[in-house]
Amino acid sequence: MEVDDILKDFESSVRPQSKTEEHTLEEELVQAMINERMAPELLPYKHQLMDTVLSRIQSQQQFLLDSHEYGDSNAEAGVVSSDYKLRLMIIETDIERISYIIRLYIRTRLSKIEQFTIHYINETAEESNASNSRLSAQERSYMHKFFQILTQLYNNSFLRNMPQELALLDDNQDFENMVTKPDLDRPVFVKVLSSAPIEISLGDDEVLVLEKDGIYVVRYRLIRVYLEIGDVVLI
Repeated sequence: MEVDDILKDFESSVRPQSKTEEHTLEEELVQAMINERMAPELLPYKHQLMDTVLSRIQSQQQFLLDSHEYGDSNAEAGVVSSDYKLRLMIIETDIERISYIIRLYIRTRLSKIEQFTIHYINETAEESNASNSRLSAQERSYMHKFFQILTQLYNNSFLRNMPQELALLDDNQDFENMVTKPDLDRPVFVKVLSSAPIEISLGDDEVLVLEKDGIYVVRYRLIRVYLEIGDVVLI
């Protein structure tokens, strides 16, 4: 049995969707990870995508568990061939590859949450755990626990010895905002996906036209809305 035959058999048994749909799902996950790593701010959490991918991985892991049990129980009878073991190894490799991308996506988001904790606590204070919220339920819980630990550390280290009016972590009086925010003016590389040209005002009657498949370096703030609706991606 050839490797291509093994993969084809695996896709038909474990992945009922078409090959095009599978590649689209994988490409969407990779692009979500790249967008998150390249953007200076925390992007909205990909609720539906992550639910689909995690469900797919769970199905694959259950398939592996059942297959290994079958292989162990039939190994001595000579029913299990080397091709069967190779197929399981390919499936395990595929799971590890997708899991790595997911971990990279989540770690990038947690890093931003830790860096701009107070900012995102304030920004998401009125958000619910809806499917379009910026944070997942797990990220929201992590953010508040992290802030609690951080506040306790600062209080035990030095804040308790300072005047009360100077011990606020979110003080913005005297035109000095102590809350660290993402730099939305940071330049980023973007690739245009929109078939219609995108016109961006640069001020002083100067306009930058972004055309399909073009790659540009622009300030993140200027393409923020186009990234959200999918007209551009970060690279």
